[in-house]
Amino acid sequence: MSRQEKLFFAVLSILFSLSPAAHGAAGFQTAHSYPVGTNPAAVAVGDFNGDGKMDLAVVNFGDPSVNDNGSVSILLGNGDGTFQPANNMVTGKNPSSIAVGDFNGDGRVDIVTVNSDNTVSSLLGNGDGTFQAHVEYGTGSGPEFVAVGDFNSDGRPDLVVTNSGGGSVSVLMGNGNGTFQSHVDYPTGGAANGVAVADLNGDGKLDLAVAAGNGLVVLAGKGDGTFMQIWSSAALGIRSSSVTIGDFTNDGRPDVVLSVLPFSNPTRRDLVLLTGQGDGTFSQGGARNTGACRNGTPLAVDFDGDGKLDLGLFGNDTCFPSPGANPRILVLAGNGDGTFQASVSFTPPNAIGLAAASDLDGNKSPDLVTINSDNTVSVLLNTVGTDFSISASAASPSSVNRGQSSTSTITLMLLNAFDNPVSLACSMQPVQAGSPTCSLSSNSVIFDSSGKASATLTITVGGSAALMIPHPYHGNSHPFSLGWLPVAAFGFIGTGLGCGYSRRRRYLFFVGCVLAGLIFQAACGGGSNGSKSVNYAITITGTSGSTQHSTSVTLTVQ
Repeated sequence: MSRQEKLFFAVLSILFSLSPAAHGAAGFQTAHSYPVGTNPAAVAVGDFNGDGKMDLAVVNFGDPSVNDNGSVSILLGNGDGTFQPANNMVTGKNPSSIAVGDFNGDGRVDIVTVNSDNTVSSLLGNGDGTFQAHVEYGTGSGPEFVAVGDFNSDGRPDLVVTNSGGGSVSVLMGNGNGTFQSHVDYPTGGAANGVAVADLNGDGKLDLAVAAGNGLVVLAGKGDGTFMQIWSSAALGIRSSSVTIGDFTNDGRPDVVLSVLPFSNPTRRDLVLLTGQGDGTFSQGGARNTGACRNGTPLAVDFDGDGKLDLGLFGNDTCFPSPGANPRILVLAGNGDGTFQASVSFTPPNAIGLAAASDLDGNKSPDLVTINSDNTVSVLLNTVGTDFSISASAASPSSVNRGQSSTSTITLMLLNAFDNPVSLACSMQPVQAGSPTCSLSSNSVIFDSSGKASATLTITVGGSAALMIPHPYHGNSHPFSLGWLPVAAFGFIGTGLGCGYSRRRRYLFFVGCVLAGLIFQAACGGGSNGSKSVNYAITITGTSGSTQHSTSVTLTVQ
C-alpha cells in the first residue's frame, strides 16, 4: 500500500469510528426461503398485480454451461411478508441486474434486465403479475448494472447502464411507450461497476454517481438527457465496486458510500463515506474496514426506525473462491452525523448476497431479501417493533378544591417505524358519587414529522360536596343517636346527687350537667364528613390496532 493510501485510510478510519452511544439495533426473523430460477443474481420490489401488496422480481443468471440462459422469477406477495410460488419468465441472455418502472405510462409496473450479451430487456407488465415478451436494446460492452430516472425531464423514465468492459455508462432515453432510443455512452475513466441516481448539485436535474475503476465519478445531468463529468475521486487512490447515495449526515445534501478496493490489496473491501457539498463535489468522510470481502452494493435504509440512515451489506471472510467463508449480513446503524456503529451480523442459510430492503409485510419497517446458493431467495422480516410510547405530566395543580379543575399534557412518541393514528381514552379510580370527570382535547392523535403527538387531559371536580360517607347505623328504630348518651347520663347523675341540697341547687346542678354533655357531644362527633381529602388516579390509554399503552396521573381533591 502506498504512503498516500495508508494516510487516507488511517485518517478516514478514525473519523468513521467516532460513534456515540448505541441505539437499538435492528433484528430480523428467521429467513423463509422460496425457490426461484438457476443462480439468482438480483431482486427488485414492486406491486406487479395492483393489489397494494409488494411483490418480488428475481433475475436469475442461469447456467451457460448447460445452455441455461436464465430467467425472471415473479413472486406475488400476500401482504404479510410471505409470497406465492414463483412464476418464471424468459428474458435476455444470462441477466445480472434488474430494475422496475412504468415505461409505457399505463400505470402498471414494468421490468428491465441487464443481459450478458450487451443488451437490456424490457418486459411490460399486464397489471396482473404477468408480463409481455421481452424486447432487447443494445448497450455498451460488458453491462453490469441498470438504474432508472427521468434524465430529460419529459416525465418518461429513462435508463442508465454501467459497462465494465467499455469503461462507460450507457444512457437510453425512454419514448414513453415502453420502447427506448439507441444508447449514448459516456466515459468514466475506468470499468463502470455500479451507478446511483440523484440530484447531486441541487439544480433540480438528475445526476449520476458512478462506481468505477478509478473511484467515484460524478456525471452532472444537463436536464436534456446529456451529461458531463464534474468530479472524480481518482486522487484518493481507490477502486470502487458499488455506490450508494443517502443523506448520512442529515444536512440535506446527498452523500455517497463506496464499496472500495485499495489498489495494493484487491482482496480487501472497505466502505468509504464521501460527504456531499451540495454542488456535485464530495469531501473525504470516514472509512470502515468491515472485515468482510465481496460486500456487494450496500443498502441505505433506516432499519431501526430512528430517522437516521443505516447500512446493510453482505460479506465473507475470504474473497476467493466465491461465496467465501462465513458469509453473513452486516447491519451498521447510522448515528446521523456520518459515522456508524459497530456492525451487527447474522447468517441466513445459503445466502450469497443481500439483494433488497423493502417493507414487505406492511408494518413500515424495511425487511430484507437475500439471494441464495441453492437457487432460492430468502425473506427476513424486520423485528424492530412498530410501537409508540405514552407519558403524562403531573397534574397542574396537583391538589384542587371542589368546583375547580386540573390539567395534564399527554405526550406520545413514535418508536421505530410506527406512525399510525392512536386513539385516546381516560378513566377514573375510585369511582363513587362525587368523583371528578376527565376529558381529552382529542380522542385520536397522529404523529408529526418529528415523531411526536400530544393531547391535553382536563380533570373537572364538581362544585358540591357530594361525597357522602354512609352512617354506620341504618334505619330509623333509634329516636336518638348514641352520641346523646353522655348527655342523658350526666342528666341522671345530676338528679341523683346532692340529695341534701336544696331543690334550687339540685336544679342548677342538673342544668350544668346537660350543658356539659352537649359540649362533649359537639367535641366528639360534630365535625362534617365532607371535609376529607381524596386521591384519584386517572388512567390515559392509547390504542392503535393491537398495540396499547397506558399512563396515569394522580389528583388530590380537598
